[in-house]
Amino acid sequence: VILEVAPSYRVSIPGGARVIEGEGLFLAPGLADMHVTLPSAQATPDQIEDFMFLFLANNVTAIRSMNGAANHLQIKRQVAEGTLLGPTLWVGAPPLNGENAPDPSVAIELMMAHRRAGYDFQPIAGGISPLVWDSLAEEAHSRGYTFGGNIPDEVGLRAALSSGISFVEHLDGYLEEVVSDAVRSRLDRGESVPLAAQLQAVEGRKMRAIAAHTRSSDSWVVPTLYLWENRYGSPDVDALLALPEMRWVPSYISDGWILEAGAWGGDSPEAGELMIQTRRRLVRALTMAGVGVLMGTDSPEMFNVPGFAVRHELRSMAAAGLTPYEILVTGTRNVSEYAGNELLESSNFGTVAEGNRADLILLRANPLEDLEALWDQEGVMIRGEWIPRATMDEKLESMAEKLGG
Repeated sequence: VILEVAPSYRVSIPGGARVIEGEGLFLAPGLADMHVTLPSAQATPDQIEDFMFLFLANNVTAIRSMNGAANHLQIKRQVAEGTLLGPTLWVGAPPLNGENAPDPSVAIELMMAHRRAGYDFQPIAGGISPLVWDSLAEEAHSRGYTFGGNIPDEVGLRAALSSGISFVEHLDGYLEEVVSDAVRSRLDRGESVPLAAQLQAVEGRKMRAIAAHTRSSDSWVVPTLYLWENRYGSPDVDALLALPEMRWVPSYISDGWILEAGAWGGDSPEAGELMIQTRRRLVRALTMAGVGVLMGTDSPEMFNVPGFAVRHELRSMAAAGLTPYEILVTGTRNVSEYAGNELLESSNFGTVAEGNRADLILLRANPLEDLEALWDQEGVMIRGEWIPRATMDEKLESMAEKLGG
């Protein structure tokens, strides 16, 4: 059940029960952001606390961190022990790539060292040869260790899916699979084919075919639509900096985003818009094929403010033609199934059900009618701890004042 409707709720938590009453209330499971980068080792405890709270204030009660570092394991322990208030956390290892994993033995040794260190899964960054890829896949499956991420050009999406990759980030590798045979032959020969020409050669039947292949491979997909819409959509930097959530962004981060936006480009606005529409069509095709799509933002990349970026991702999914229910499932029930099947973690969350972990949001309107209702909440409950709206607003205002926002 994704939504419960009643005038009051009695939520059992360790040590007792919490009763919440009100008129026209809607109870839904907390959301998840499945592509996040946690703060670096240079971040202060206050900065980490604020970073985590931004997610909670936006109904995000679980996050999956990429680009692992040793301090990320410490953050996970602090959340688990209750010394740091934040979403339930799964931590990815430092990514493998062609430089740190040049041959099978080195790659396997590094991946297993990451597993022994306590990382929950192994991200792939790219540049890995087919020989190394096949060796990693075989070892990961034999050891029951999840791996996935970006798709190396040398491997290709179909081979990666067939090898049993757990997840694909950013719709990586999909464009090459949906262009015409003529364009694909040119790409396979190493020719440089302009992006606009590739996009104009996209075929719907191939899109449906690769979606079906993804489903048969039981692989999960994290599209990060909004991030790439900013990159390909010739972003209006001034408009992005004027968004309300920029009050919670330190200037040194927003300055970096401005530089990144200036460095990104090279394609025509027409090609950028076509890329956005193609990516949206892919997400719709994957959803229609029954693929496990997972909500993710790649926060805090390029104007993606932690927590707040989920709002934009939901809107991008809606623009792709997904229904409110289909969108909510990507951040709730699908995440629960992914955690249980791929990470071998508890899956007792993601739906409103007796016995599930009390990661819940209490809303004043029905998000199945209008997803914007998600941001009109009475409060958030994280692992049984209730955070009322007034407390969230007070904390957010205090954070903004510290940053001069």
